[in-house]
Amino acid sequence: MRRIIEELIEKRKKQQEILKETLNKLGCLFQDTGVFFNKKKKNKIAEALLEFNDHLNQLITIQDKEWDAYSNNHSTGVFKSLEWKIEKLEAEYSNVKTLLINFTTLEKSLERLVQSIENKTVPAKTNENNETLNRLKEIKEQLSPYQYSDFEQRFRGDERNVTEKLKKYLPIFASADRILDLGCGRGEFLELMRQGGKEAEGIDISLSMLRIAGEKGLKCRKSDALNYLRQKEDESLGGIFSAQVIEHLQPEYLRDMVLESLRVLEKGGPIVLETVNPLSLFALSNIYFLDVTHQRALHPEYMRYLLESSGFDNVDIIYSEELGEERLAEIGPESPWAREFNTNVDKLNKLLYSSPAYAVTGVKP
Repeated sequence: MRRIIEELIEKRKKQQEILKETLNKLGCLFQDTGVFFNKKKKNKIAEALLEFNDHLNQLITIQDKEWDAYSNNHSTGVFKSLEWKIEKLEAEYSNVKTLLINFTTLEKSLERLVQSIENKTVPAKTNENNETLNRLKEIKEQLSPYQYSDFEQRFRGDERNVTEKLKKYLPIFASADRILDLGCGRGEFLELMRQGGKEAEGIDISLSMLRIAGEKGLKCRKSDALNYLRQKEDESLGGIFSAQVIEHLQPEYLRDMVLESLRVLEKGGPIVLETVNPLSLFALSNIYFLDVTHQRALHPEYMRYLLESSGFDNVDIIYSEELGEERLAEIGPESPWAREFNTNVDKLNKLLYSSPAYAVTGVKP
């Protein structure tokens, strides 16, 4: 097993060298200021970026295989090689850090290139320039080391865990069809709808997230939520779902989105809007504040009021399961202070570790 791991490490090193050569190639292209206005050079940059993205994907695949080899190794062998692996990881840390810095530098260069092309667009070649801009913007998002899909994967949980959590909303959509997922992300809810034989579509503003959903054959597209709803006809949807999105919105935008949702829903059509629960201090500090793109922590009773005042009926709040392992422990009944102590522990647990998420639900009358 150790020999296999060593071979994978060598493959990874070779792929890293290829990646570095591609970065150097891109660096030389960006040093020439004329590249911003030369069609031939712009095409060369696009080709080099696609080549870079391909090499990057190969590196990720090799890295994954290496870690699979680590995890599949026998426990005895793992302990024996632990010191060796730590030394290897320490040696590679500086390379990884350098690679991330190169990613950031390349992303900034692409940003300047896109801005330059936008500022110097020739009217006679508008379509051609727009196509080049769109290609560059897509590549820029693919190469960004700070993609939101990666952030969500790391801190919100993998797709299987998210899917399990979303299953509790299925009964609400049991009689609904033509369902829209606002901020569909990787498509977990859309997959559940497809498994139930329902027609569903999703929108999101992240190309990297939509790419993941699109690879599953799910119906999704890039669009802003409010603009998309405004283009829909009255009573054209059978249900609306959104998970972990509304905390990213400004209050006025959220209010308009709820009103438009009411308009486009058919009678009896349900709406479900899930978000972080600010009544859980653990969720507030460890989930809400972790994501710098969050705009507002939304109190459950405010969301109840928003839906009711917008015209929805049967408005209710559904809380997720309360946290378990994080909760404070009670003391045994043999202690003379057990009753008072445990009562206070219950109060603290409710304040600190209650449900980390909730959803407000309603139906169009």
